[in-house]
Amino acid sequence: ALGIWATGPFGPAAFDAFPRAAVDALLLAGMVGSVIVPGLAYVEVCRRVGSLDAIGRAIDAMRLDLPRAAVVVVTGVGIMLESLTGFGVSMLVSVPLLLALVSRERVFPLGLIGMSLMPWGALSVAALLGAELAGLPVERLATAVLTTSGPVAFFLPLTCLLFVPGVGFGTVGFALAAGMALFAGIATTSYAVGVEIAGVGGGLAVILLALASAPDRWRVARTLSAPPLALLWLLILGVVAQKLVVAWLAREGIAPVAASERVSILVLSSPGIALILATLVGLACWPKALRVETGPLLWRLVPQRTWQALTTILVFLTTARLLVEIGGIGALSNLLAEIGVYPAVAVVSGLGAVGAYVTGSAVPSAALFMPSAAAVGESFGDVPLFAALQHSAAGHAAMASLPVVAIMLAALPERQPGDEARGLAVGCKLAAVWLALVLASGWTQLMLR
Repeated sequence: ALGIWATGPFGPAAFDAFPRAAVDALLLAGMVGSVIVPGLAYVEVCRRVGSLDAIGRAIDAMRLDLPRAAVVVVTGVGIMLESLTGFGVSMLVSVPLLLALVSRERVFPLGLIGMSLMPWGALSVAALLGAELAGLPVERLATAVLTTSGPVAFFLPLTCLLFVPGVGFGTVGFALAAGMALFAGIATTSYAVGVEIAGVGGGLAVILLALASAPDRWRVARTLSAPPLALLWLLILGVVAQKLVVAWLAREGIAPVAASERVSILVLSSPGIALILATLVGLACWPKALRVETGPLLWRLVPQRTWQALTTILVFLTTARLLVEIGGIGALSNLLAEIGVYPAVAVVSGLGAVGAYVTGSAVPSAALFMPSAAAVGESFGDVPLFAALQHSAAGHAAMASLPVVAIMLAALPERQPGDEARGLAVGCKLAAVWLALVLASGWTQLMLR
């Protein structure tokens, strides 16, 4: 970015581009950090009080056969937890559960399938950032993402069956029902509450489907009401309550905004508020979570584990905003506009996927490529579609990245030679399938409009 600025291929170098880009980047990084920092604190409190272990006991209580159990662990528990907590926490729960069901080799694809819906992951911070960078209302982008990522959500349970033994007609029917439940749960929650917990709604819908067929529903209900699980339900209720309160305050004229000349952020809309409150309640009810014998103080652990991620995101955001200021993003969008709308769909999706694969997250990918995706969409008269293509491709490809595979390997016992290569190979194959579905959705929408 500095080289492009200095050589000036899109215009003379102007020093005021730096402070403008820095101010925008600080605001956007603050929005992301307001979710990441309290998010990690919340995740650590959940781990220390036993919330994650309680989920495994609830799944055991359902007494499902092997294929159904794998579908529920991957597309129910995995997706719900990753949407709620992020940081690959879902695999710290799903991988041990899967090891009790299938062989070690089959855990690789199943574990990564559970990470495949990152477009709705970690309280959808990437969607919030992407909507701001694209200049779209969050609700408009969320609606468009349902069409680009919805097919992936529907096929996830069926994909699980490719990697488990003992599949029969009944199991296929259950997987189809789980796919419909997953998509319906995501869509309903997205419309009724917001994109922040859309993935949570989808995962819960799959769990409720399994609960309906459990032989002892009361036993399962008792495990789901275990005190450590209250932290998970509290966060879900907290996000819903925050949405209602923020809407009421907005009607009363109370809607503080942090803004520069180019970007604006609604302060009270950050999911970080619900995360902070849930974490404080957890610490009040379980004071031992603040410090355990096997780990550092919570207030030391959180900055140790988040500063590098936040620094990286800030650098990417600054780079992206600088490219916007010096005309690089505009030049890229003009180039894509000249190649035609159908090739542009492929390039925008491909750039989003590459950005997430390289960085391990959809957030830096949005910082780098969402402005150009929105500009291309403006050229073709459909900003929401191209913004959704970038967001979906990034969210589905991030699960194939080295950081995500590293988290899965950390959850596996006794790491073996070749595990890393096997995980990366499986992740790339799955990402290619998901990207193909995103492209097919984009091209189909163009043909139907």
